[in-house]
Amino acid sequence: MNWTQICSLDSLPHYAGIAAWLGTRPVAIFNLGERGLFALDNREPGSGVSLLARGQLCELDGELYVCSPLYKQHFHLLSGECLEEPGLKAEPVAVKHEHGTVWLAGEV
Repeated sequence: MNWTQICSLDSLPHYAGIAAWLGTRPVAIFNLGERGLFALDNREPGSGVSLLARGQLCELDGELYVCSPLYKQHFHLLSGECLEEPGLKAEPVAVKHEHGTVWLAGEV
C-alpha cells in the first residue's frame, strides 16, 4: 500500500472534519482525538457534492457517523455505509499518523 503525506496532526481540528486532496480525489479527514483518525471520500454519494468534511459527527448505538449537511444521511466512519440507504456508501480511505504527520493510503 502506498501512503501519501497530507498534513501535520496538529493542523487537524479536534472533533471535526477537514477536506483534503489525495491527487484528484477529495477526502474528508475526521480527528476524534483519542478515538482516532477516520477518512472517507468527501463526495456525498447521493449528490456527488464534496461536503462530507462539513458534516456533523455523532454516535448512534455506539457507532461513529458523520451526518451529511445536504441530505442529513449518516455515513459510518469506518465502513462508509449509509445508515438510511444501504445502497449508498462513502468510500473509506485508510489513514494513519506517525511522528506527528497524517498519511492517507493511495496514489497522487
